Amino acid sequence: METEIYEINSKTCALISKEKDQTEIIEEDKTFIINKPVTKILKESCEYYGSSLEGRIKGSKTMLGMCYKLPIIVESSKELIFFPTTSPLNEECCWISIKNIKDYIAVDNNVVIKFKGNVTEKFPITYEALENQMFRSTKLMLLLKNRKNL
Repeated sequence: METEIYEINSKTCALISKEKDQTEIIEEDKTFIINKPVTKILKESCEYYGSSLEGRIKGSKTMLGMCYKLPIIVESSKELIFFPTTSPLNEECCWISIKNIKDYIAVDNNVVIKFKGNVTEKFPITYEALENQMFRSTKLMLLLKNRKNL
């Protein structure tokens, strides 16, 4: 029985897939390992905030009119929006919080992201792919804000 519980929160910067169904959690002030796969943490966090991962994905598809590598709104009032670094079906997929990114630079075929709290991490994603995911996530955040203000 799994006893480790983790809900994504405003300090969560990234969820990094590790071997054997482990996830490295990067927060603004600490980094630690949870013995669950990334998708299970996403699923449980969406449920904790009153939705399902499937519902969040469907909502992103509808709002963005896109079908693959979609960012998701884990929690809407806090604007907890995360985007995948690859296809979510890929075991090595990491999820990154759009709101916690301070800066990023290309390093070879990877990107080093500096998060709030001055935590840095290297991700296996090209600069162009990261820019595309940033655009999608920002668009999703803008659509969410506009709908809240109606």
